Amino acid sequence: MSVSSISSSANKVDFAELRKQMAQRMAERMMKDLDTDGDGKLSKSELEQASQADASSSSNGASSGKSIDDLFAALDVDGDGSVSKSELSAFMEKAGPSGPPPAGGPPPGPPPSPPPDDDENQASSSPSDSDATTVDSDTATTTQQRMAFAYQQLMAALERLGGAATDGSGTSTTA
Repeated sequence: MSVSSISSSANKVDFAELRKQMAQRMAERMMKDLDTDGDGKLSKSELEQASQADASSSSNGASSGKSIDDLFAALDVDGDGSVSKSELSAFMEKAGPSGPPPAGGPPPGPPPSPPPDDDENQASSSPSDSDATTVDSDTATTTQQRMAFAYQQLMAALERLGGAATDGSGTSTTA
């Protein structure tokens, strides 16, 4: 085996594995942002809360035409009435781009900025008692923003899938 063949194989990227890992990370983050009761699963009411957070933070009022019912049906593959992290991860993986990224690198322009991180905000400030109300309000706003962002990502993924949902048996249907 030559050195060139070793370096060549070391530079190959398994895009399917990369997509899977990215989907898992997104699912973990979304679960953290949307699972308000902390049970490790998403309920339809938690998606409704996220939808309301999106509506209150969105100034354009545009809607994709897809409903929470469509989204929940697409996410809850096993039909048990809740969305597990594995269901969420599989949905995000399926909704992601297929194949390797386009040649030529990323699209022009700056990369999208991530939503603010609660952990960073809390670590960077030490409020006094008089600031407690302000901090609580800021934390609530940040939580609402994170919920809205996660909801927007889910709805965009549903649009990429063409609104395909599954019934309880796993059979694909069109919403």
